[in-house]
Amino acid sequence: MCGETFVIPYGDGFISVSVRGAVLRKPRYVGGVGVEEELKIIDKSLESPISTPYLSDLVDSSSRVVLLVSDITRPCPSNKVVPIILKKLLSCGVKKDNISIVFATGIHRPHTMDEWVKLLGVDVVRSFKVLDHNAFDNSSLVYVGRTSRGTPVEVNSLVFNSDLRIGVANVDPHYFAGYSGGGKSVLPGVSSYVSIRENHKMMLLPGAELARLEGNPVREDIEEAASIVGLEYIVNVVLSESKEVLGCFSGHFIKAHREAVRFFNEIYGVEVGRKYDIVIASPGGFPKDINLYQAHKALEVALKCVRPGGVIILLAECREGVGDKKTEELLYSGLNPEEVVDFVKENFDLGYHKAYAIARIATKSNILIVSKNIKDSKLYKRFNNFDEALKYAYELVGSSDSLVLPYASSTIPKDLI
Repeated sequence: MCGETFVIPYGDGFISVSVRGAVLRKPRYVGGVGVEEELKIIDKSLESPISTPYLSDLVDSSSRVVLLVSDITRPCPSNKVVPIILKKLLSCGVKKDNISIVFATGIHRPHTMDEWVKLLGVDVVRSFKVLDHNAFDNSSLVYVGRTSRGTPVEVNSLVFNSDLRIGVANVDPHYFAGYSGGGKSVLPGVSSYVSIRENHKMMLLPGAELARLEGNPVREDIEEAASIVGLEYIVNVVLSESKEVLGCFSGHFIKAHREAVRFFNEIYGVEVGRKYDIVIASPGGFPKDINLYQAHKALEVALKCVRPGGVIILLAECREGVGDKKTEELLYSGLNPEEVVDFVKENFDLGYHKAYAIARIATKSNILIVSKNIKDSKLYKRFNNFDEALKYAYELVGSSDSLVLPYASSTIPKDLI
């Protein structure tokens, strides 16, 4: 098709798409920081923690320390952040054998050894105790209380029995917890299936929405749970879309997180101006489009920018397919969007909640997904290539009025939220 060409992230690479008269909105910085500068940013953050003592004042030679790090579905560059934290801890006298690294997988799949090495680096994996959290293994969990909203706080026992817990994550928009990062390293990160389910059930409540923290029942429940567990310290980074560290915020798990969010919004907040007939969105490539479960987050941002009854075209590789059995069950059940919404309201469960989120969007707009790794559903229509999807979109709305969001999962349409 003739039109302006846009380069869109897709999997590990990019694809070029041609769209007539489209408007482009993307973050201020996509790359260009450099590793040396990234390491300086991280180190400086650890030397100036927000609303907490220095690490040297929080540990001694007998301290048992656990790092809660993001899993393969997140772009957090743990291989840059974690070695600096480890070096600080060792310089403070903490014994190597007293340091553990737990991947905060929530209910996501476990990693392979190769993925551990990719995420942390071979030296860290060889030298320190590393494990994946298992939300389904009751023998590795301990009950430590209940939030005021009734969520049972059941957490990884190694994490709870440590003397210092450090959450390592990146900050991105989250469709019902407001943003990632902060207390999410604990809940859902290292919590039980039941704890995660009860917390996530609050996504059905008012205030549980994209880019909202205050008055968000999910976020407030997360932070109460993290406080009960004793999350003393976080290191949260804000990344460019080429996954370079632009900012790092260390210290108190709420106050440092809020500073990270403020900085994130400066980078990723864009003025969209109005709603469009067609919104073309990419999550931002791998790992944000590793599966539909993760790629869906781009749909949430696109929904803010598309007119009612308009079209969202999602370009997502989804190399691991849907990414969750229960989500897949509902997507391919033959139920229409309204039926899925009603079913999940009566039968809430993890996995179903993601199908609910996609169905809710499908009740308001037409979803077209460009991917060879998923199947058609009554909630969306799948295409092998972008040109076919765009042609179909033009037929649906009779218009070429389009907005392009190449990094939708990280974009904040600040004038439409």
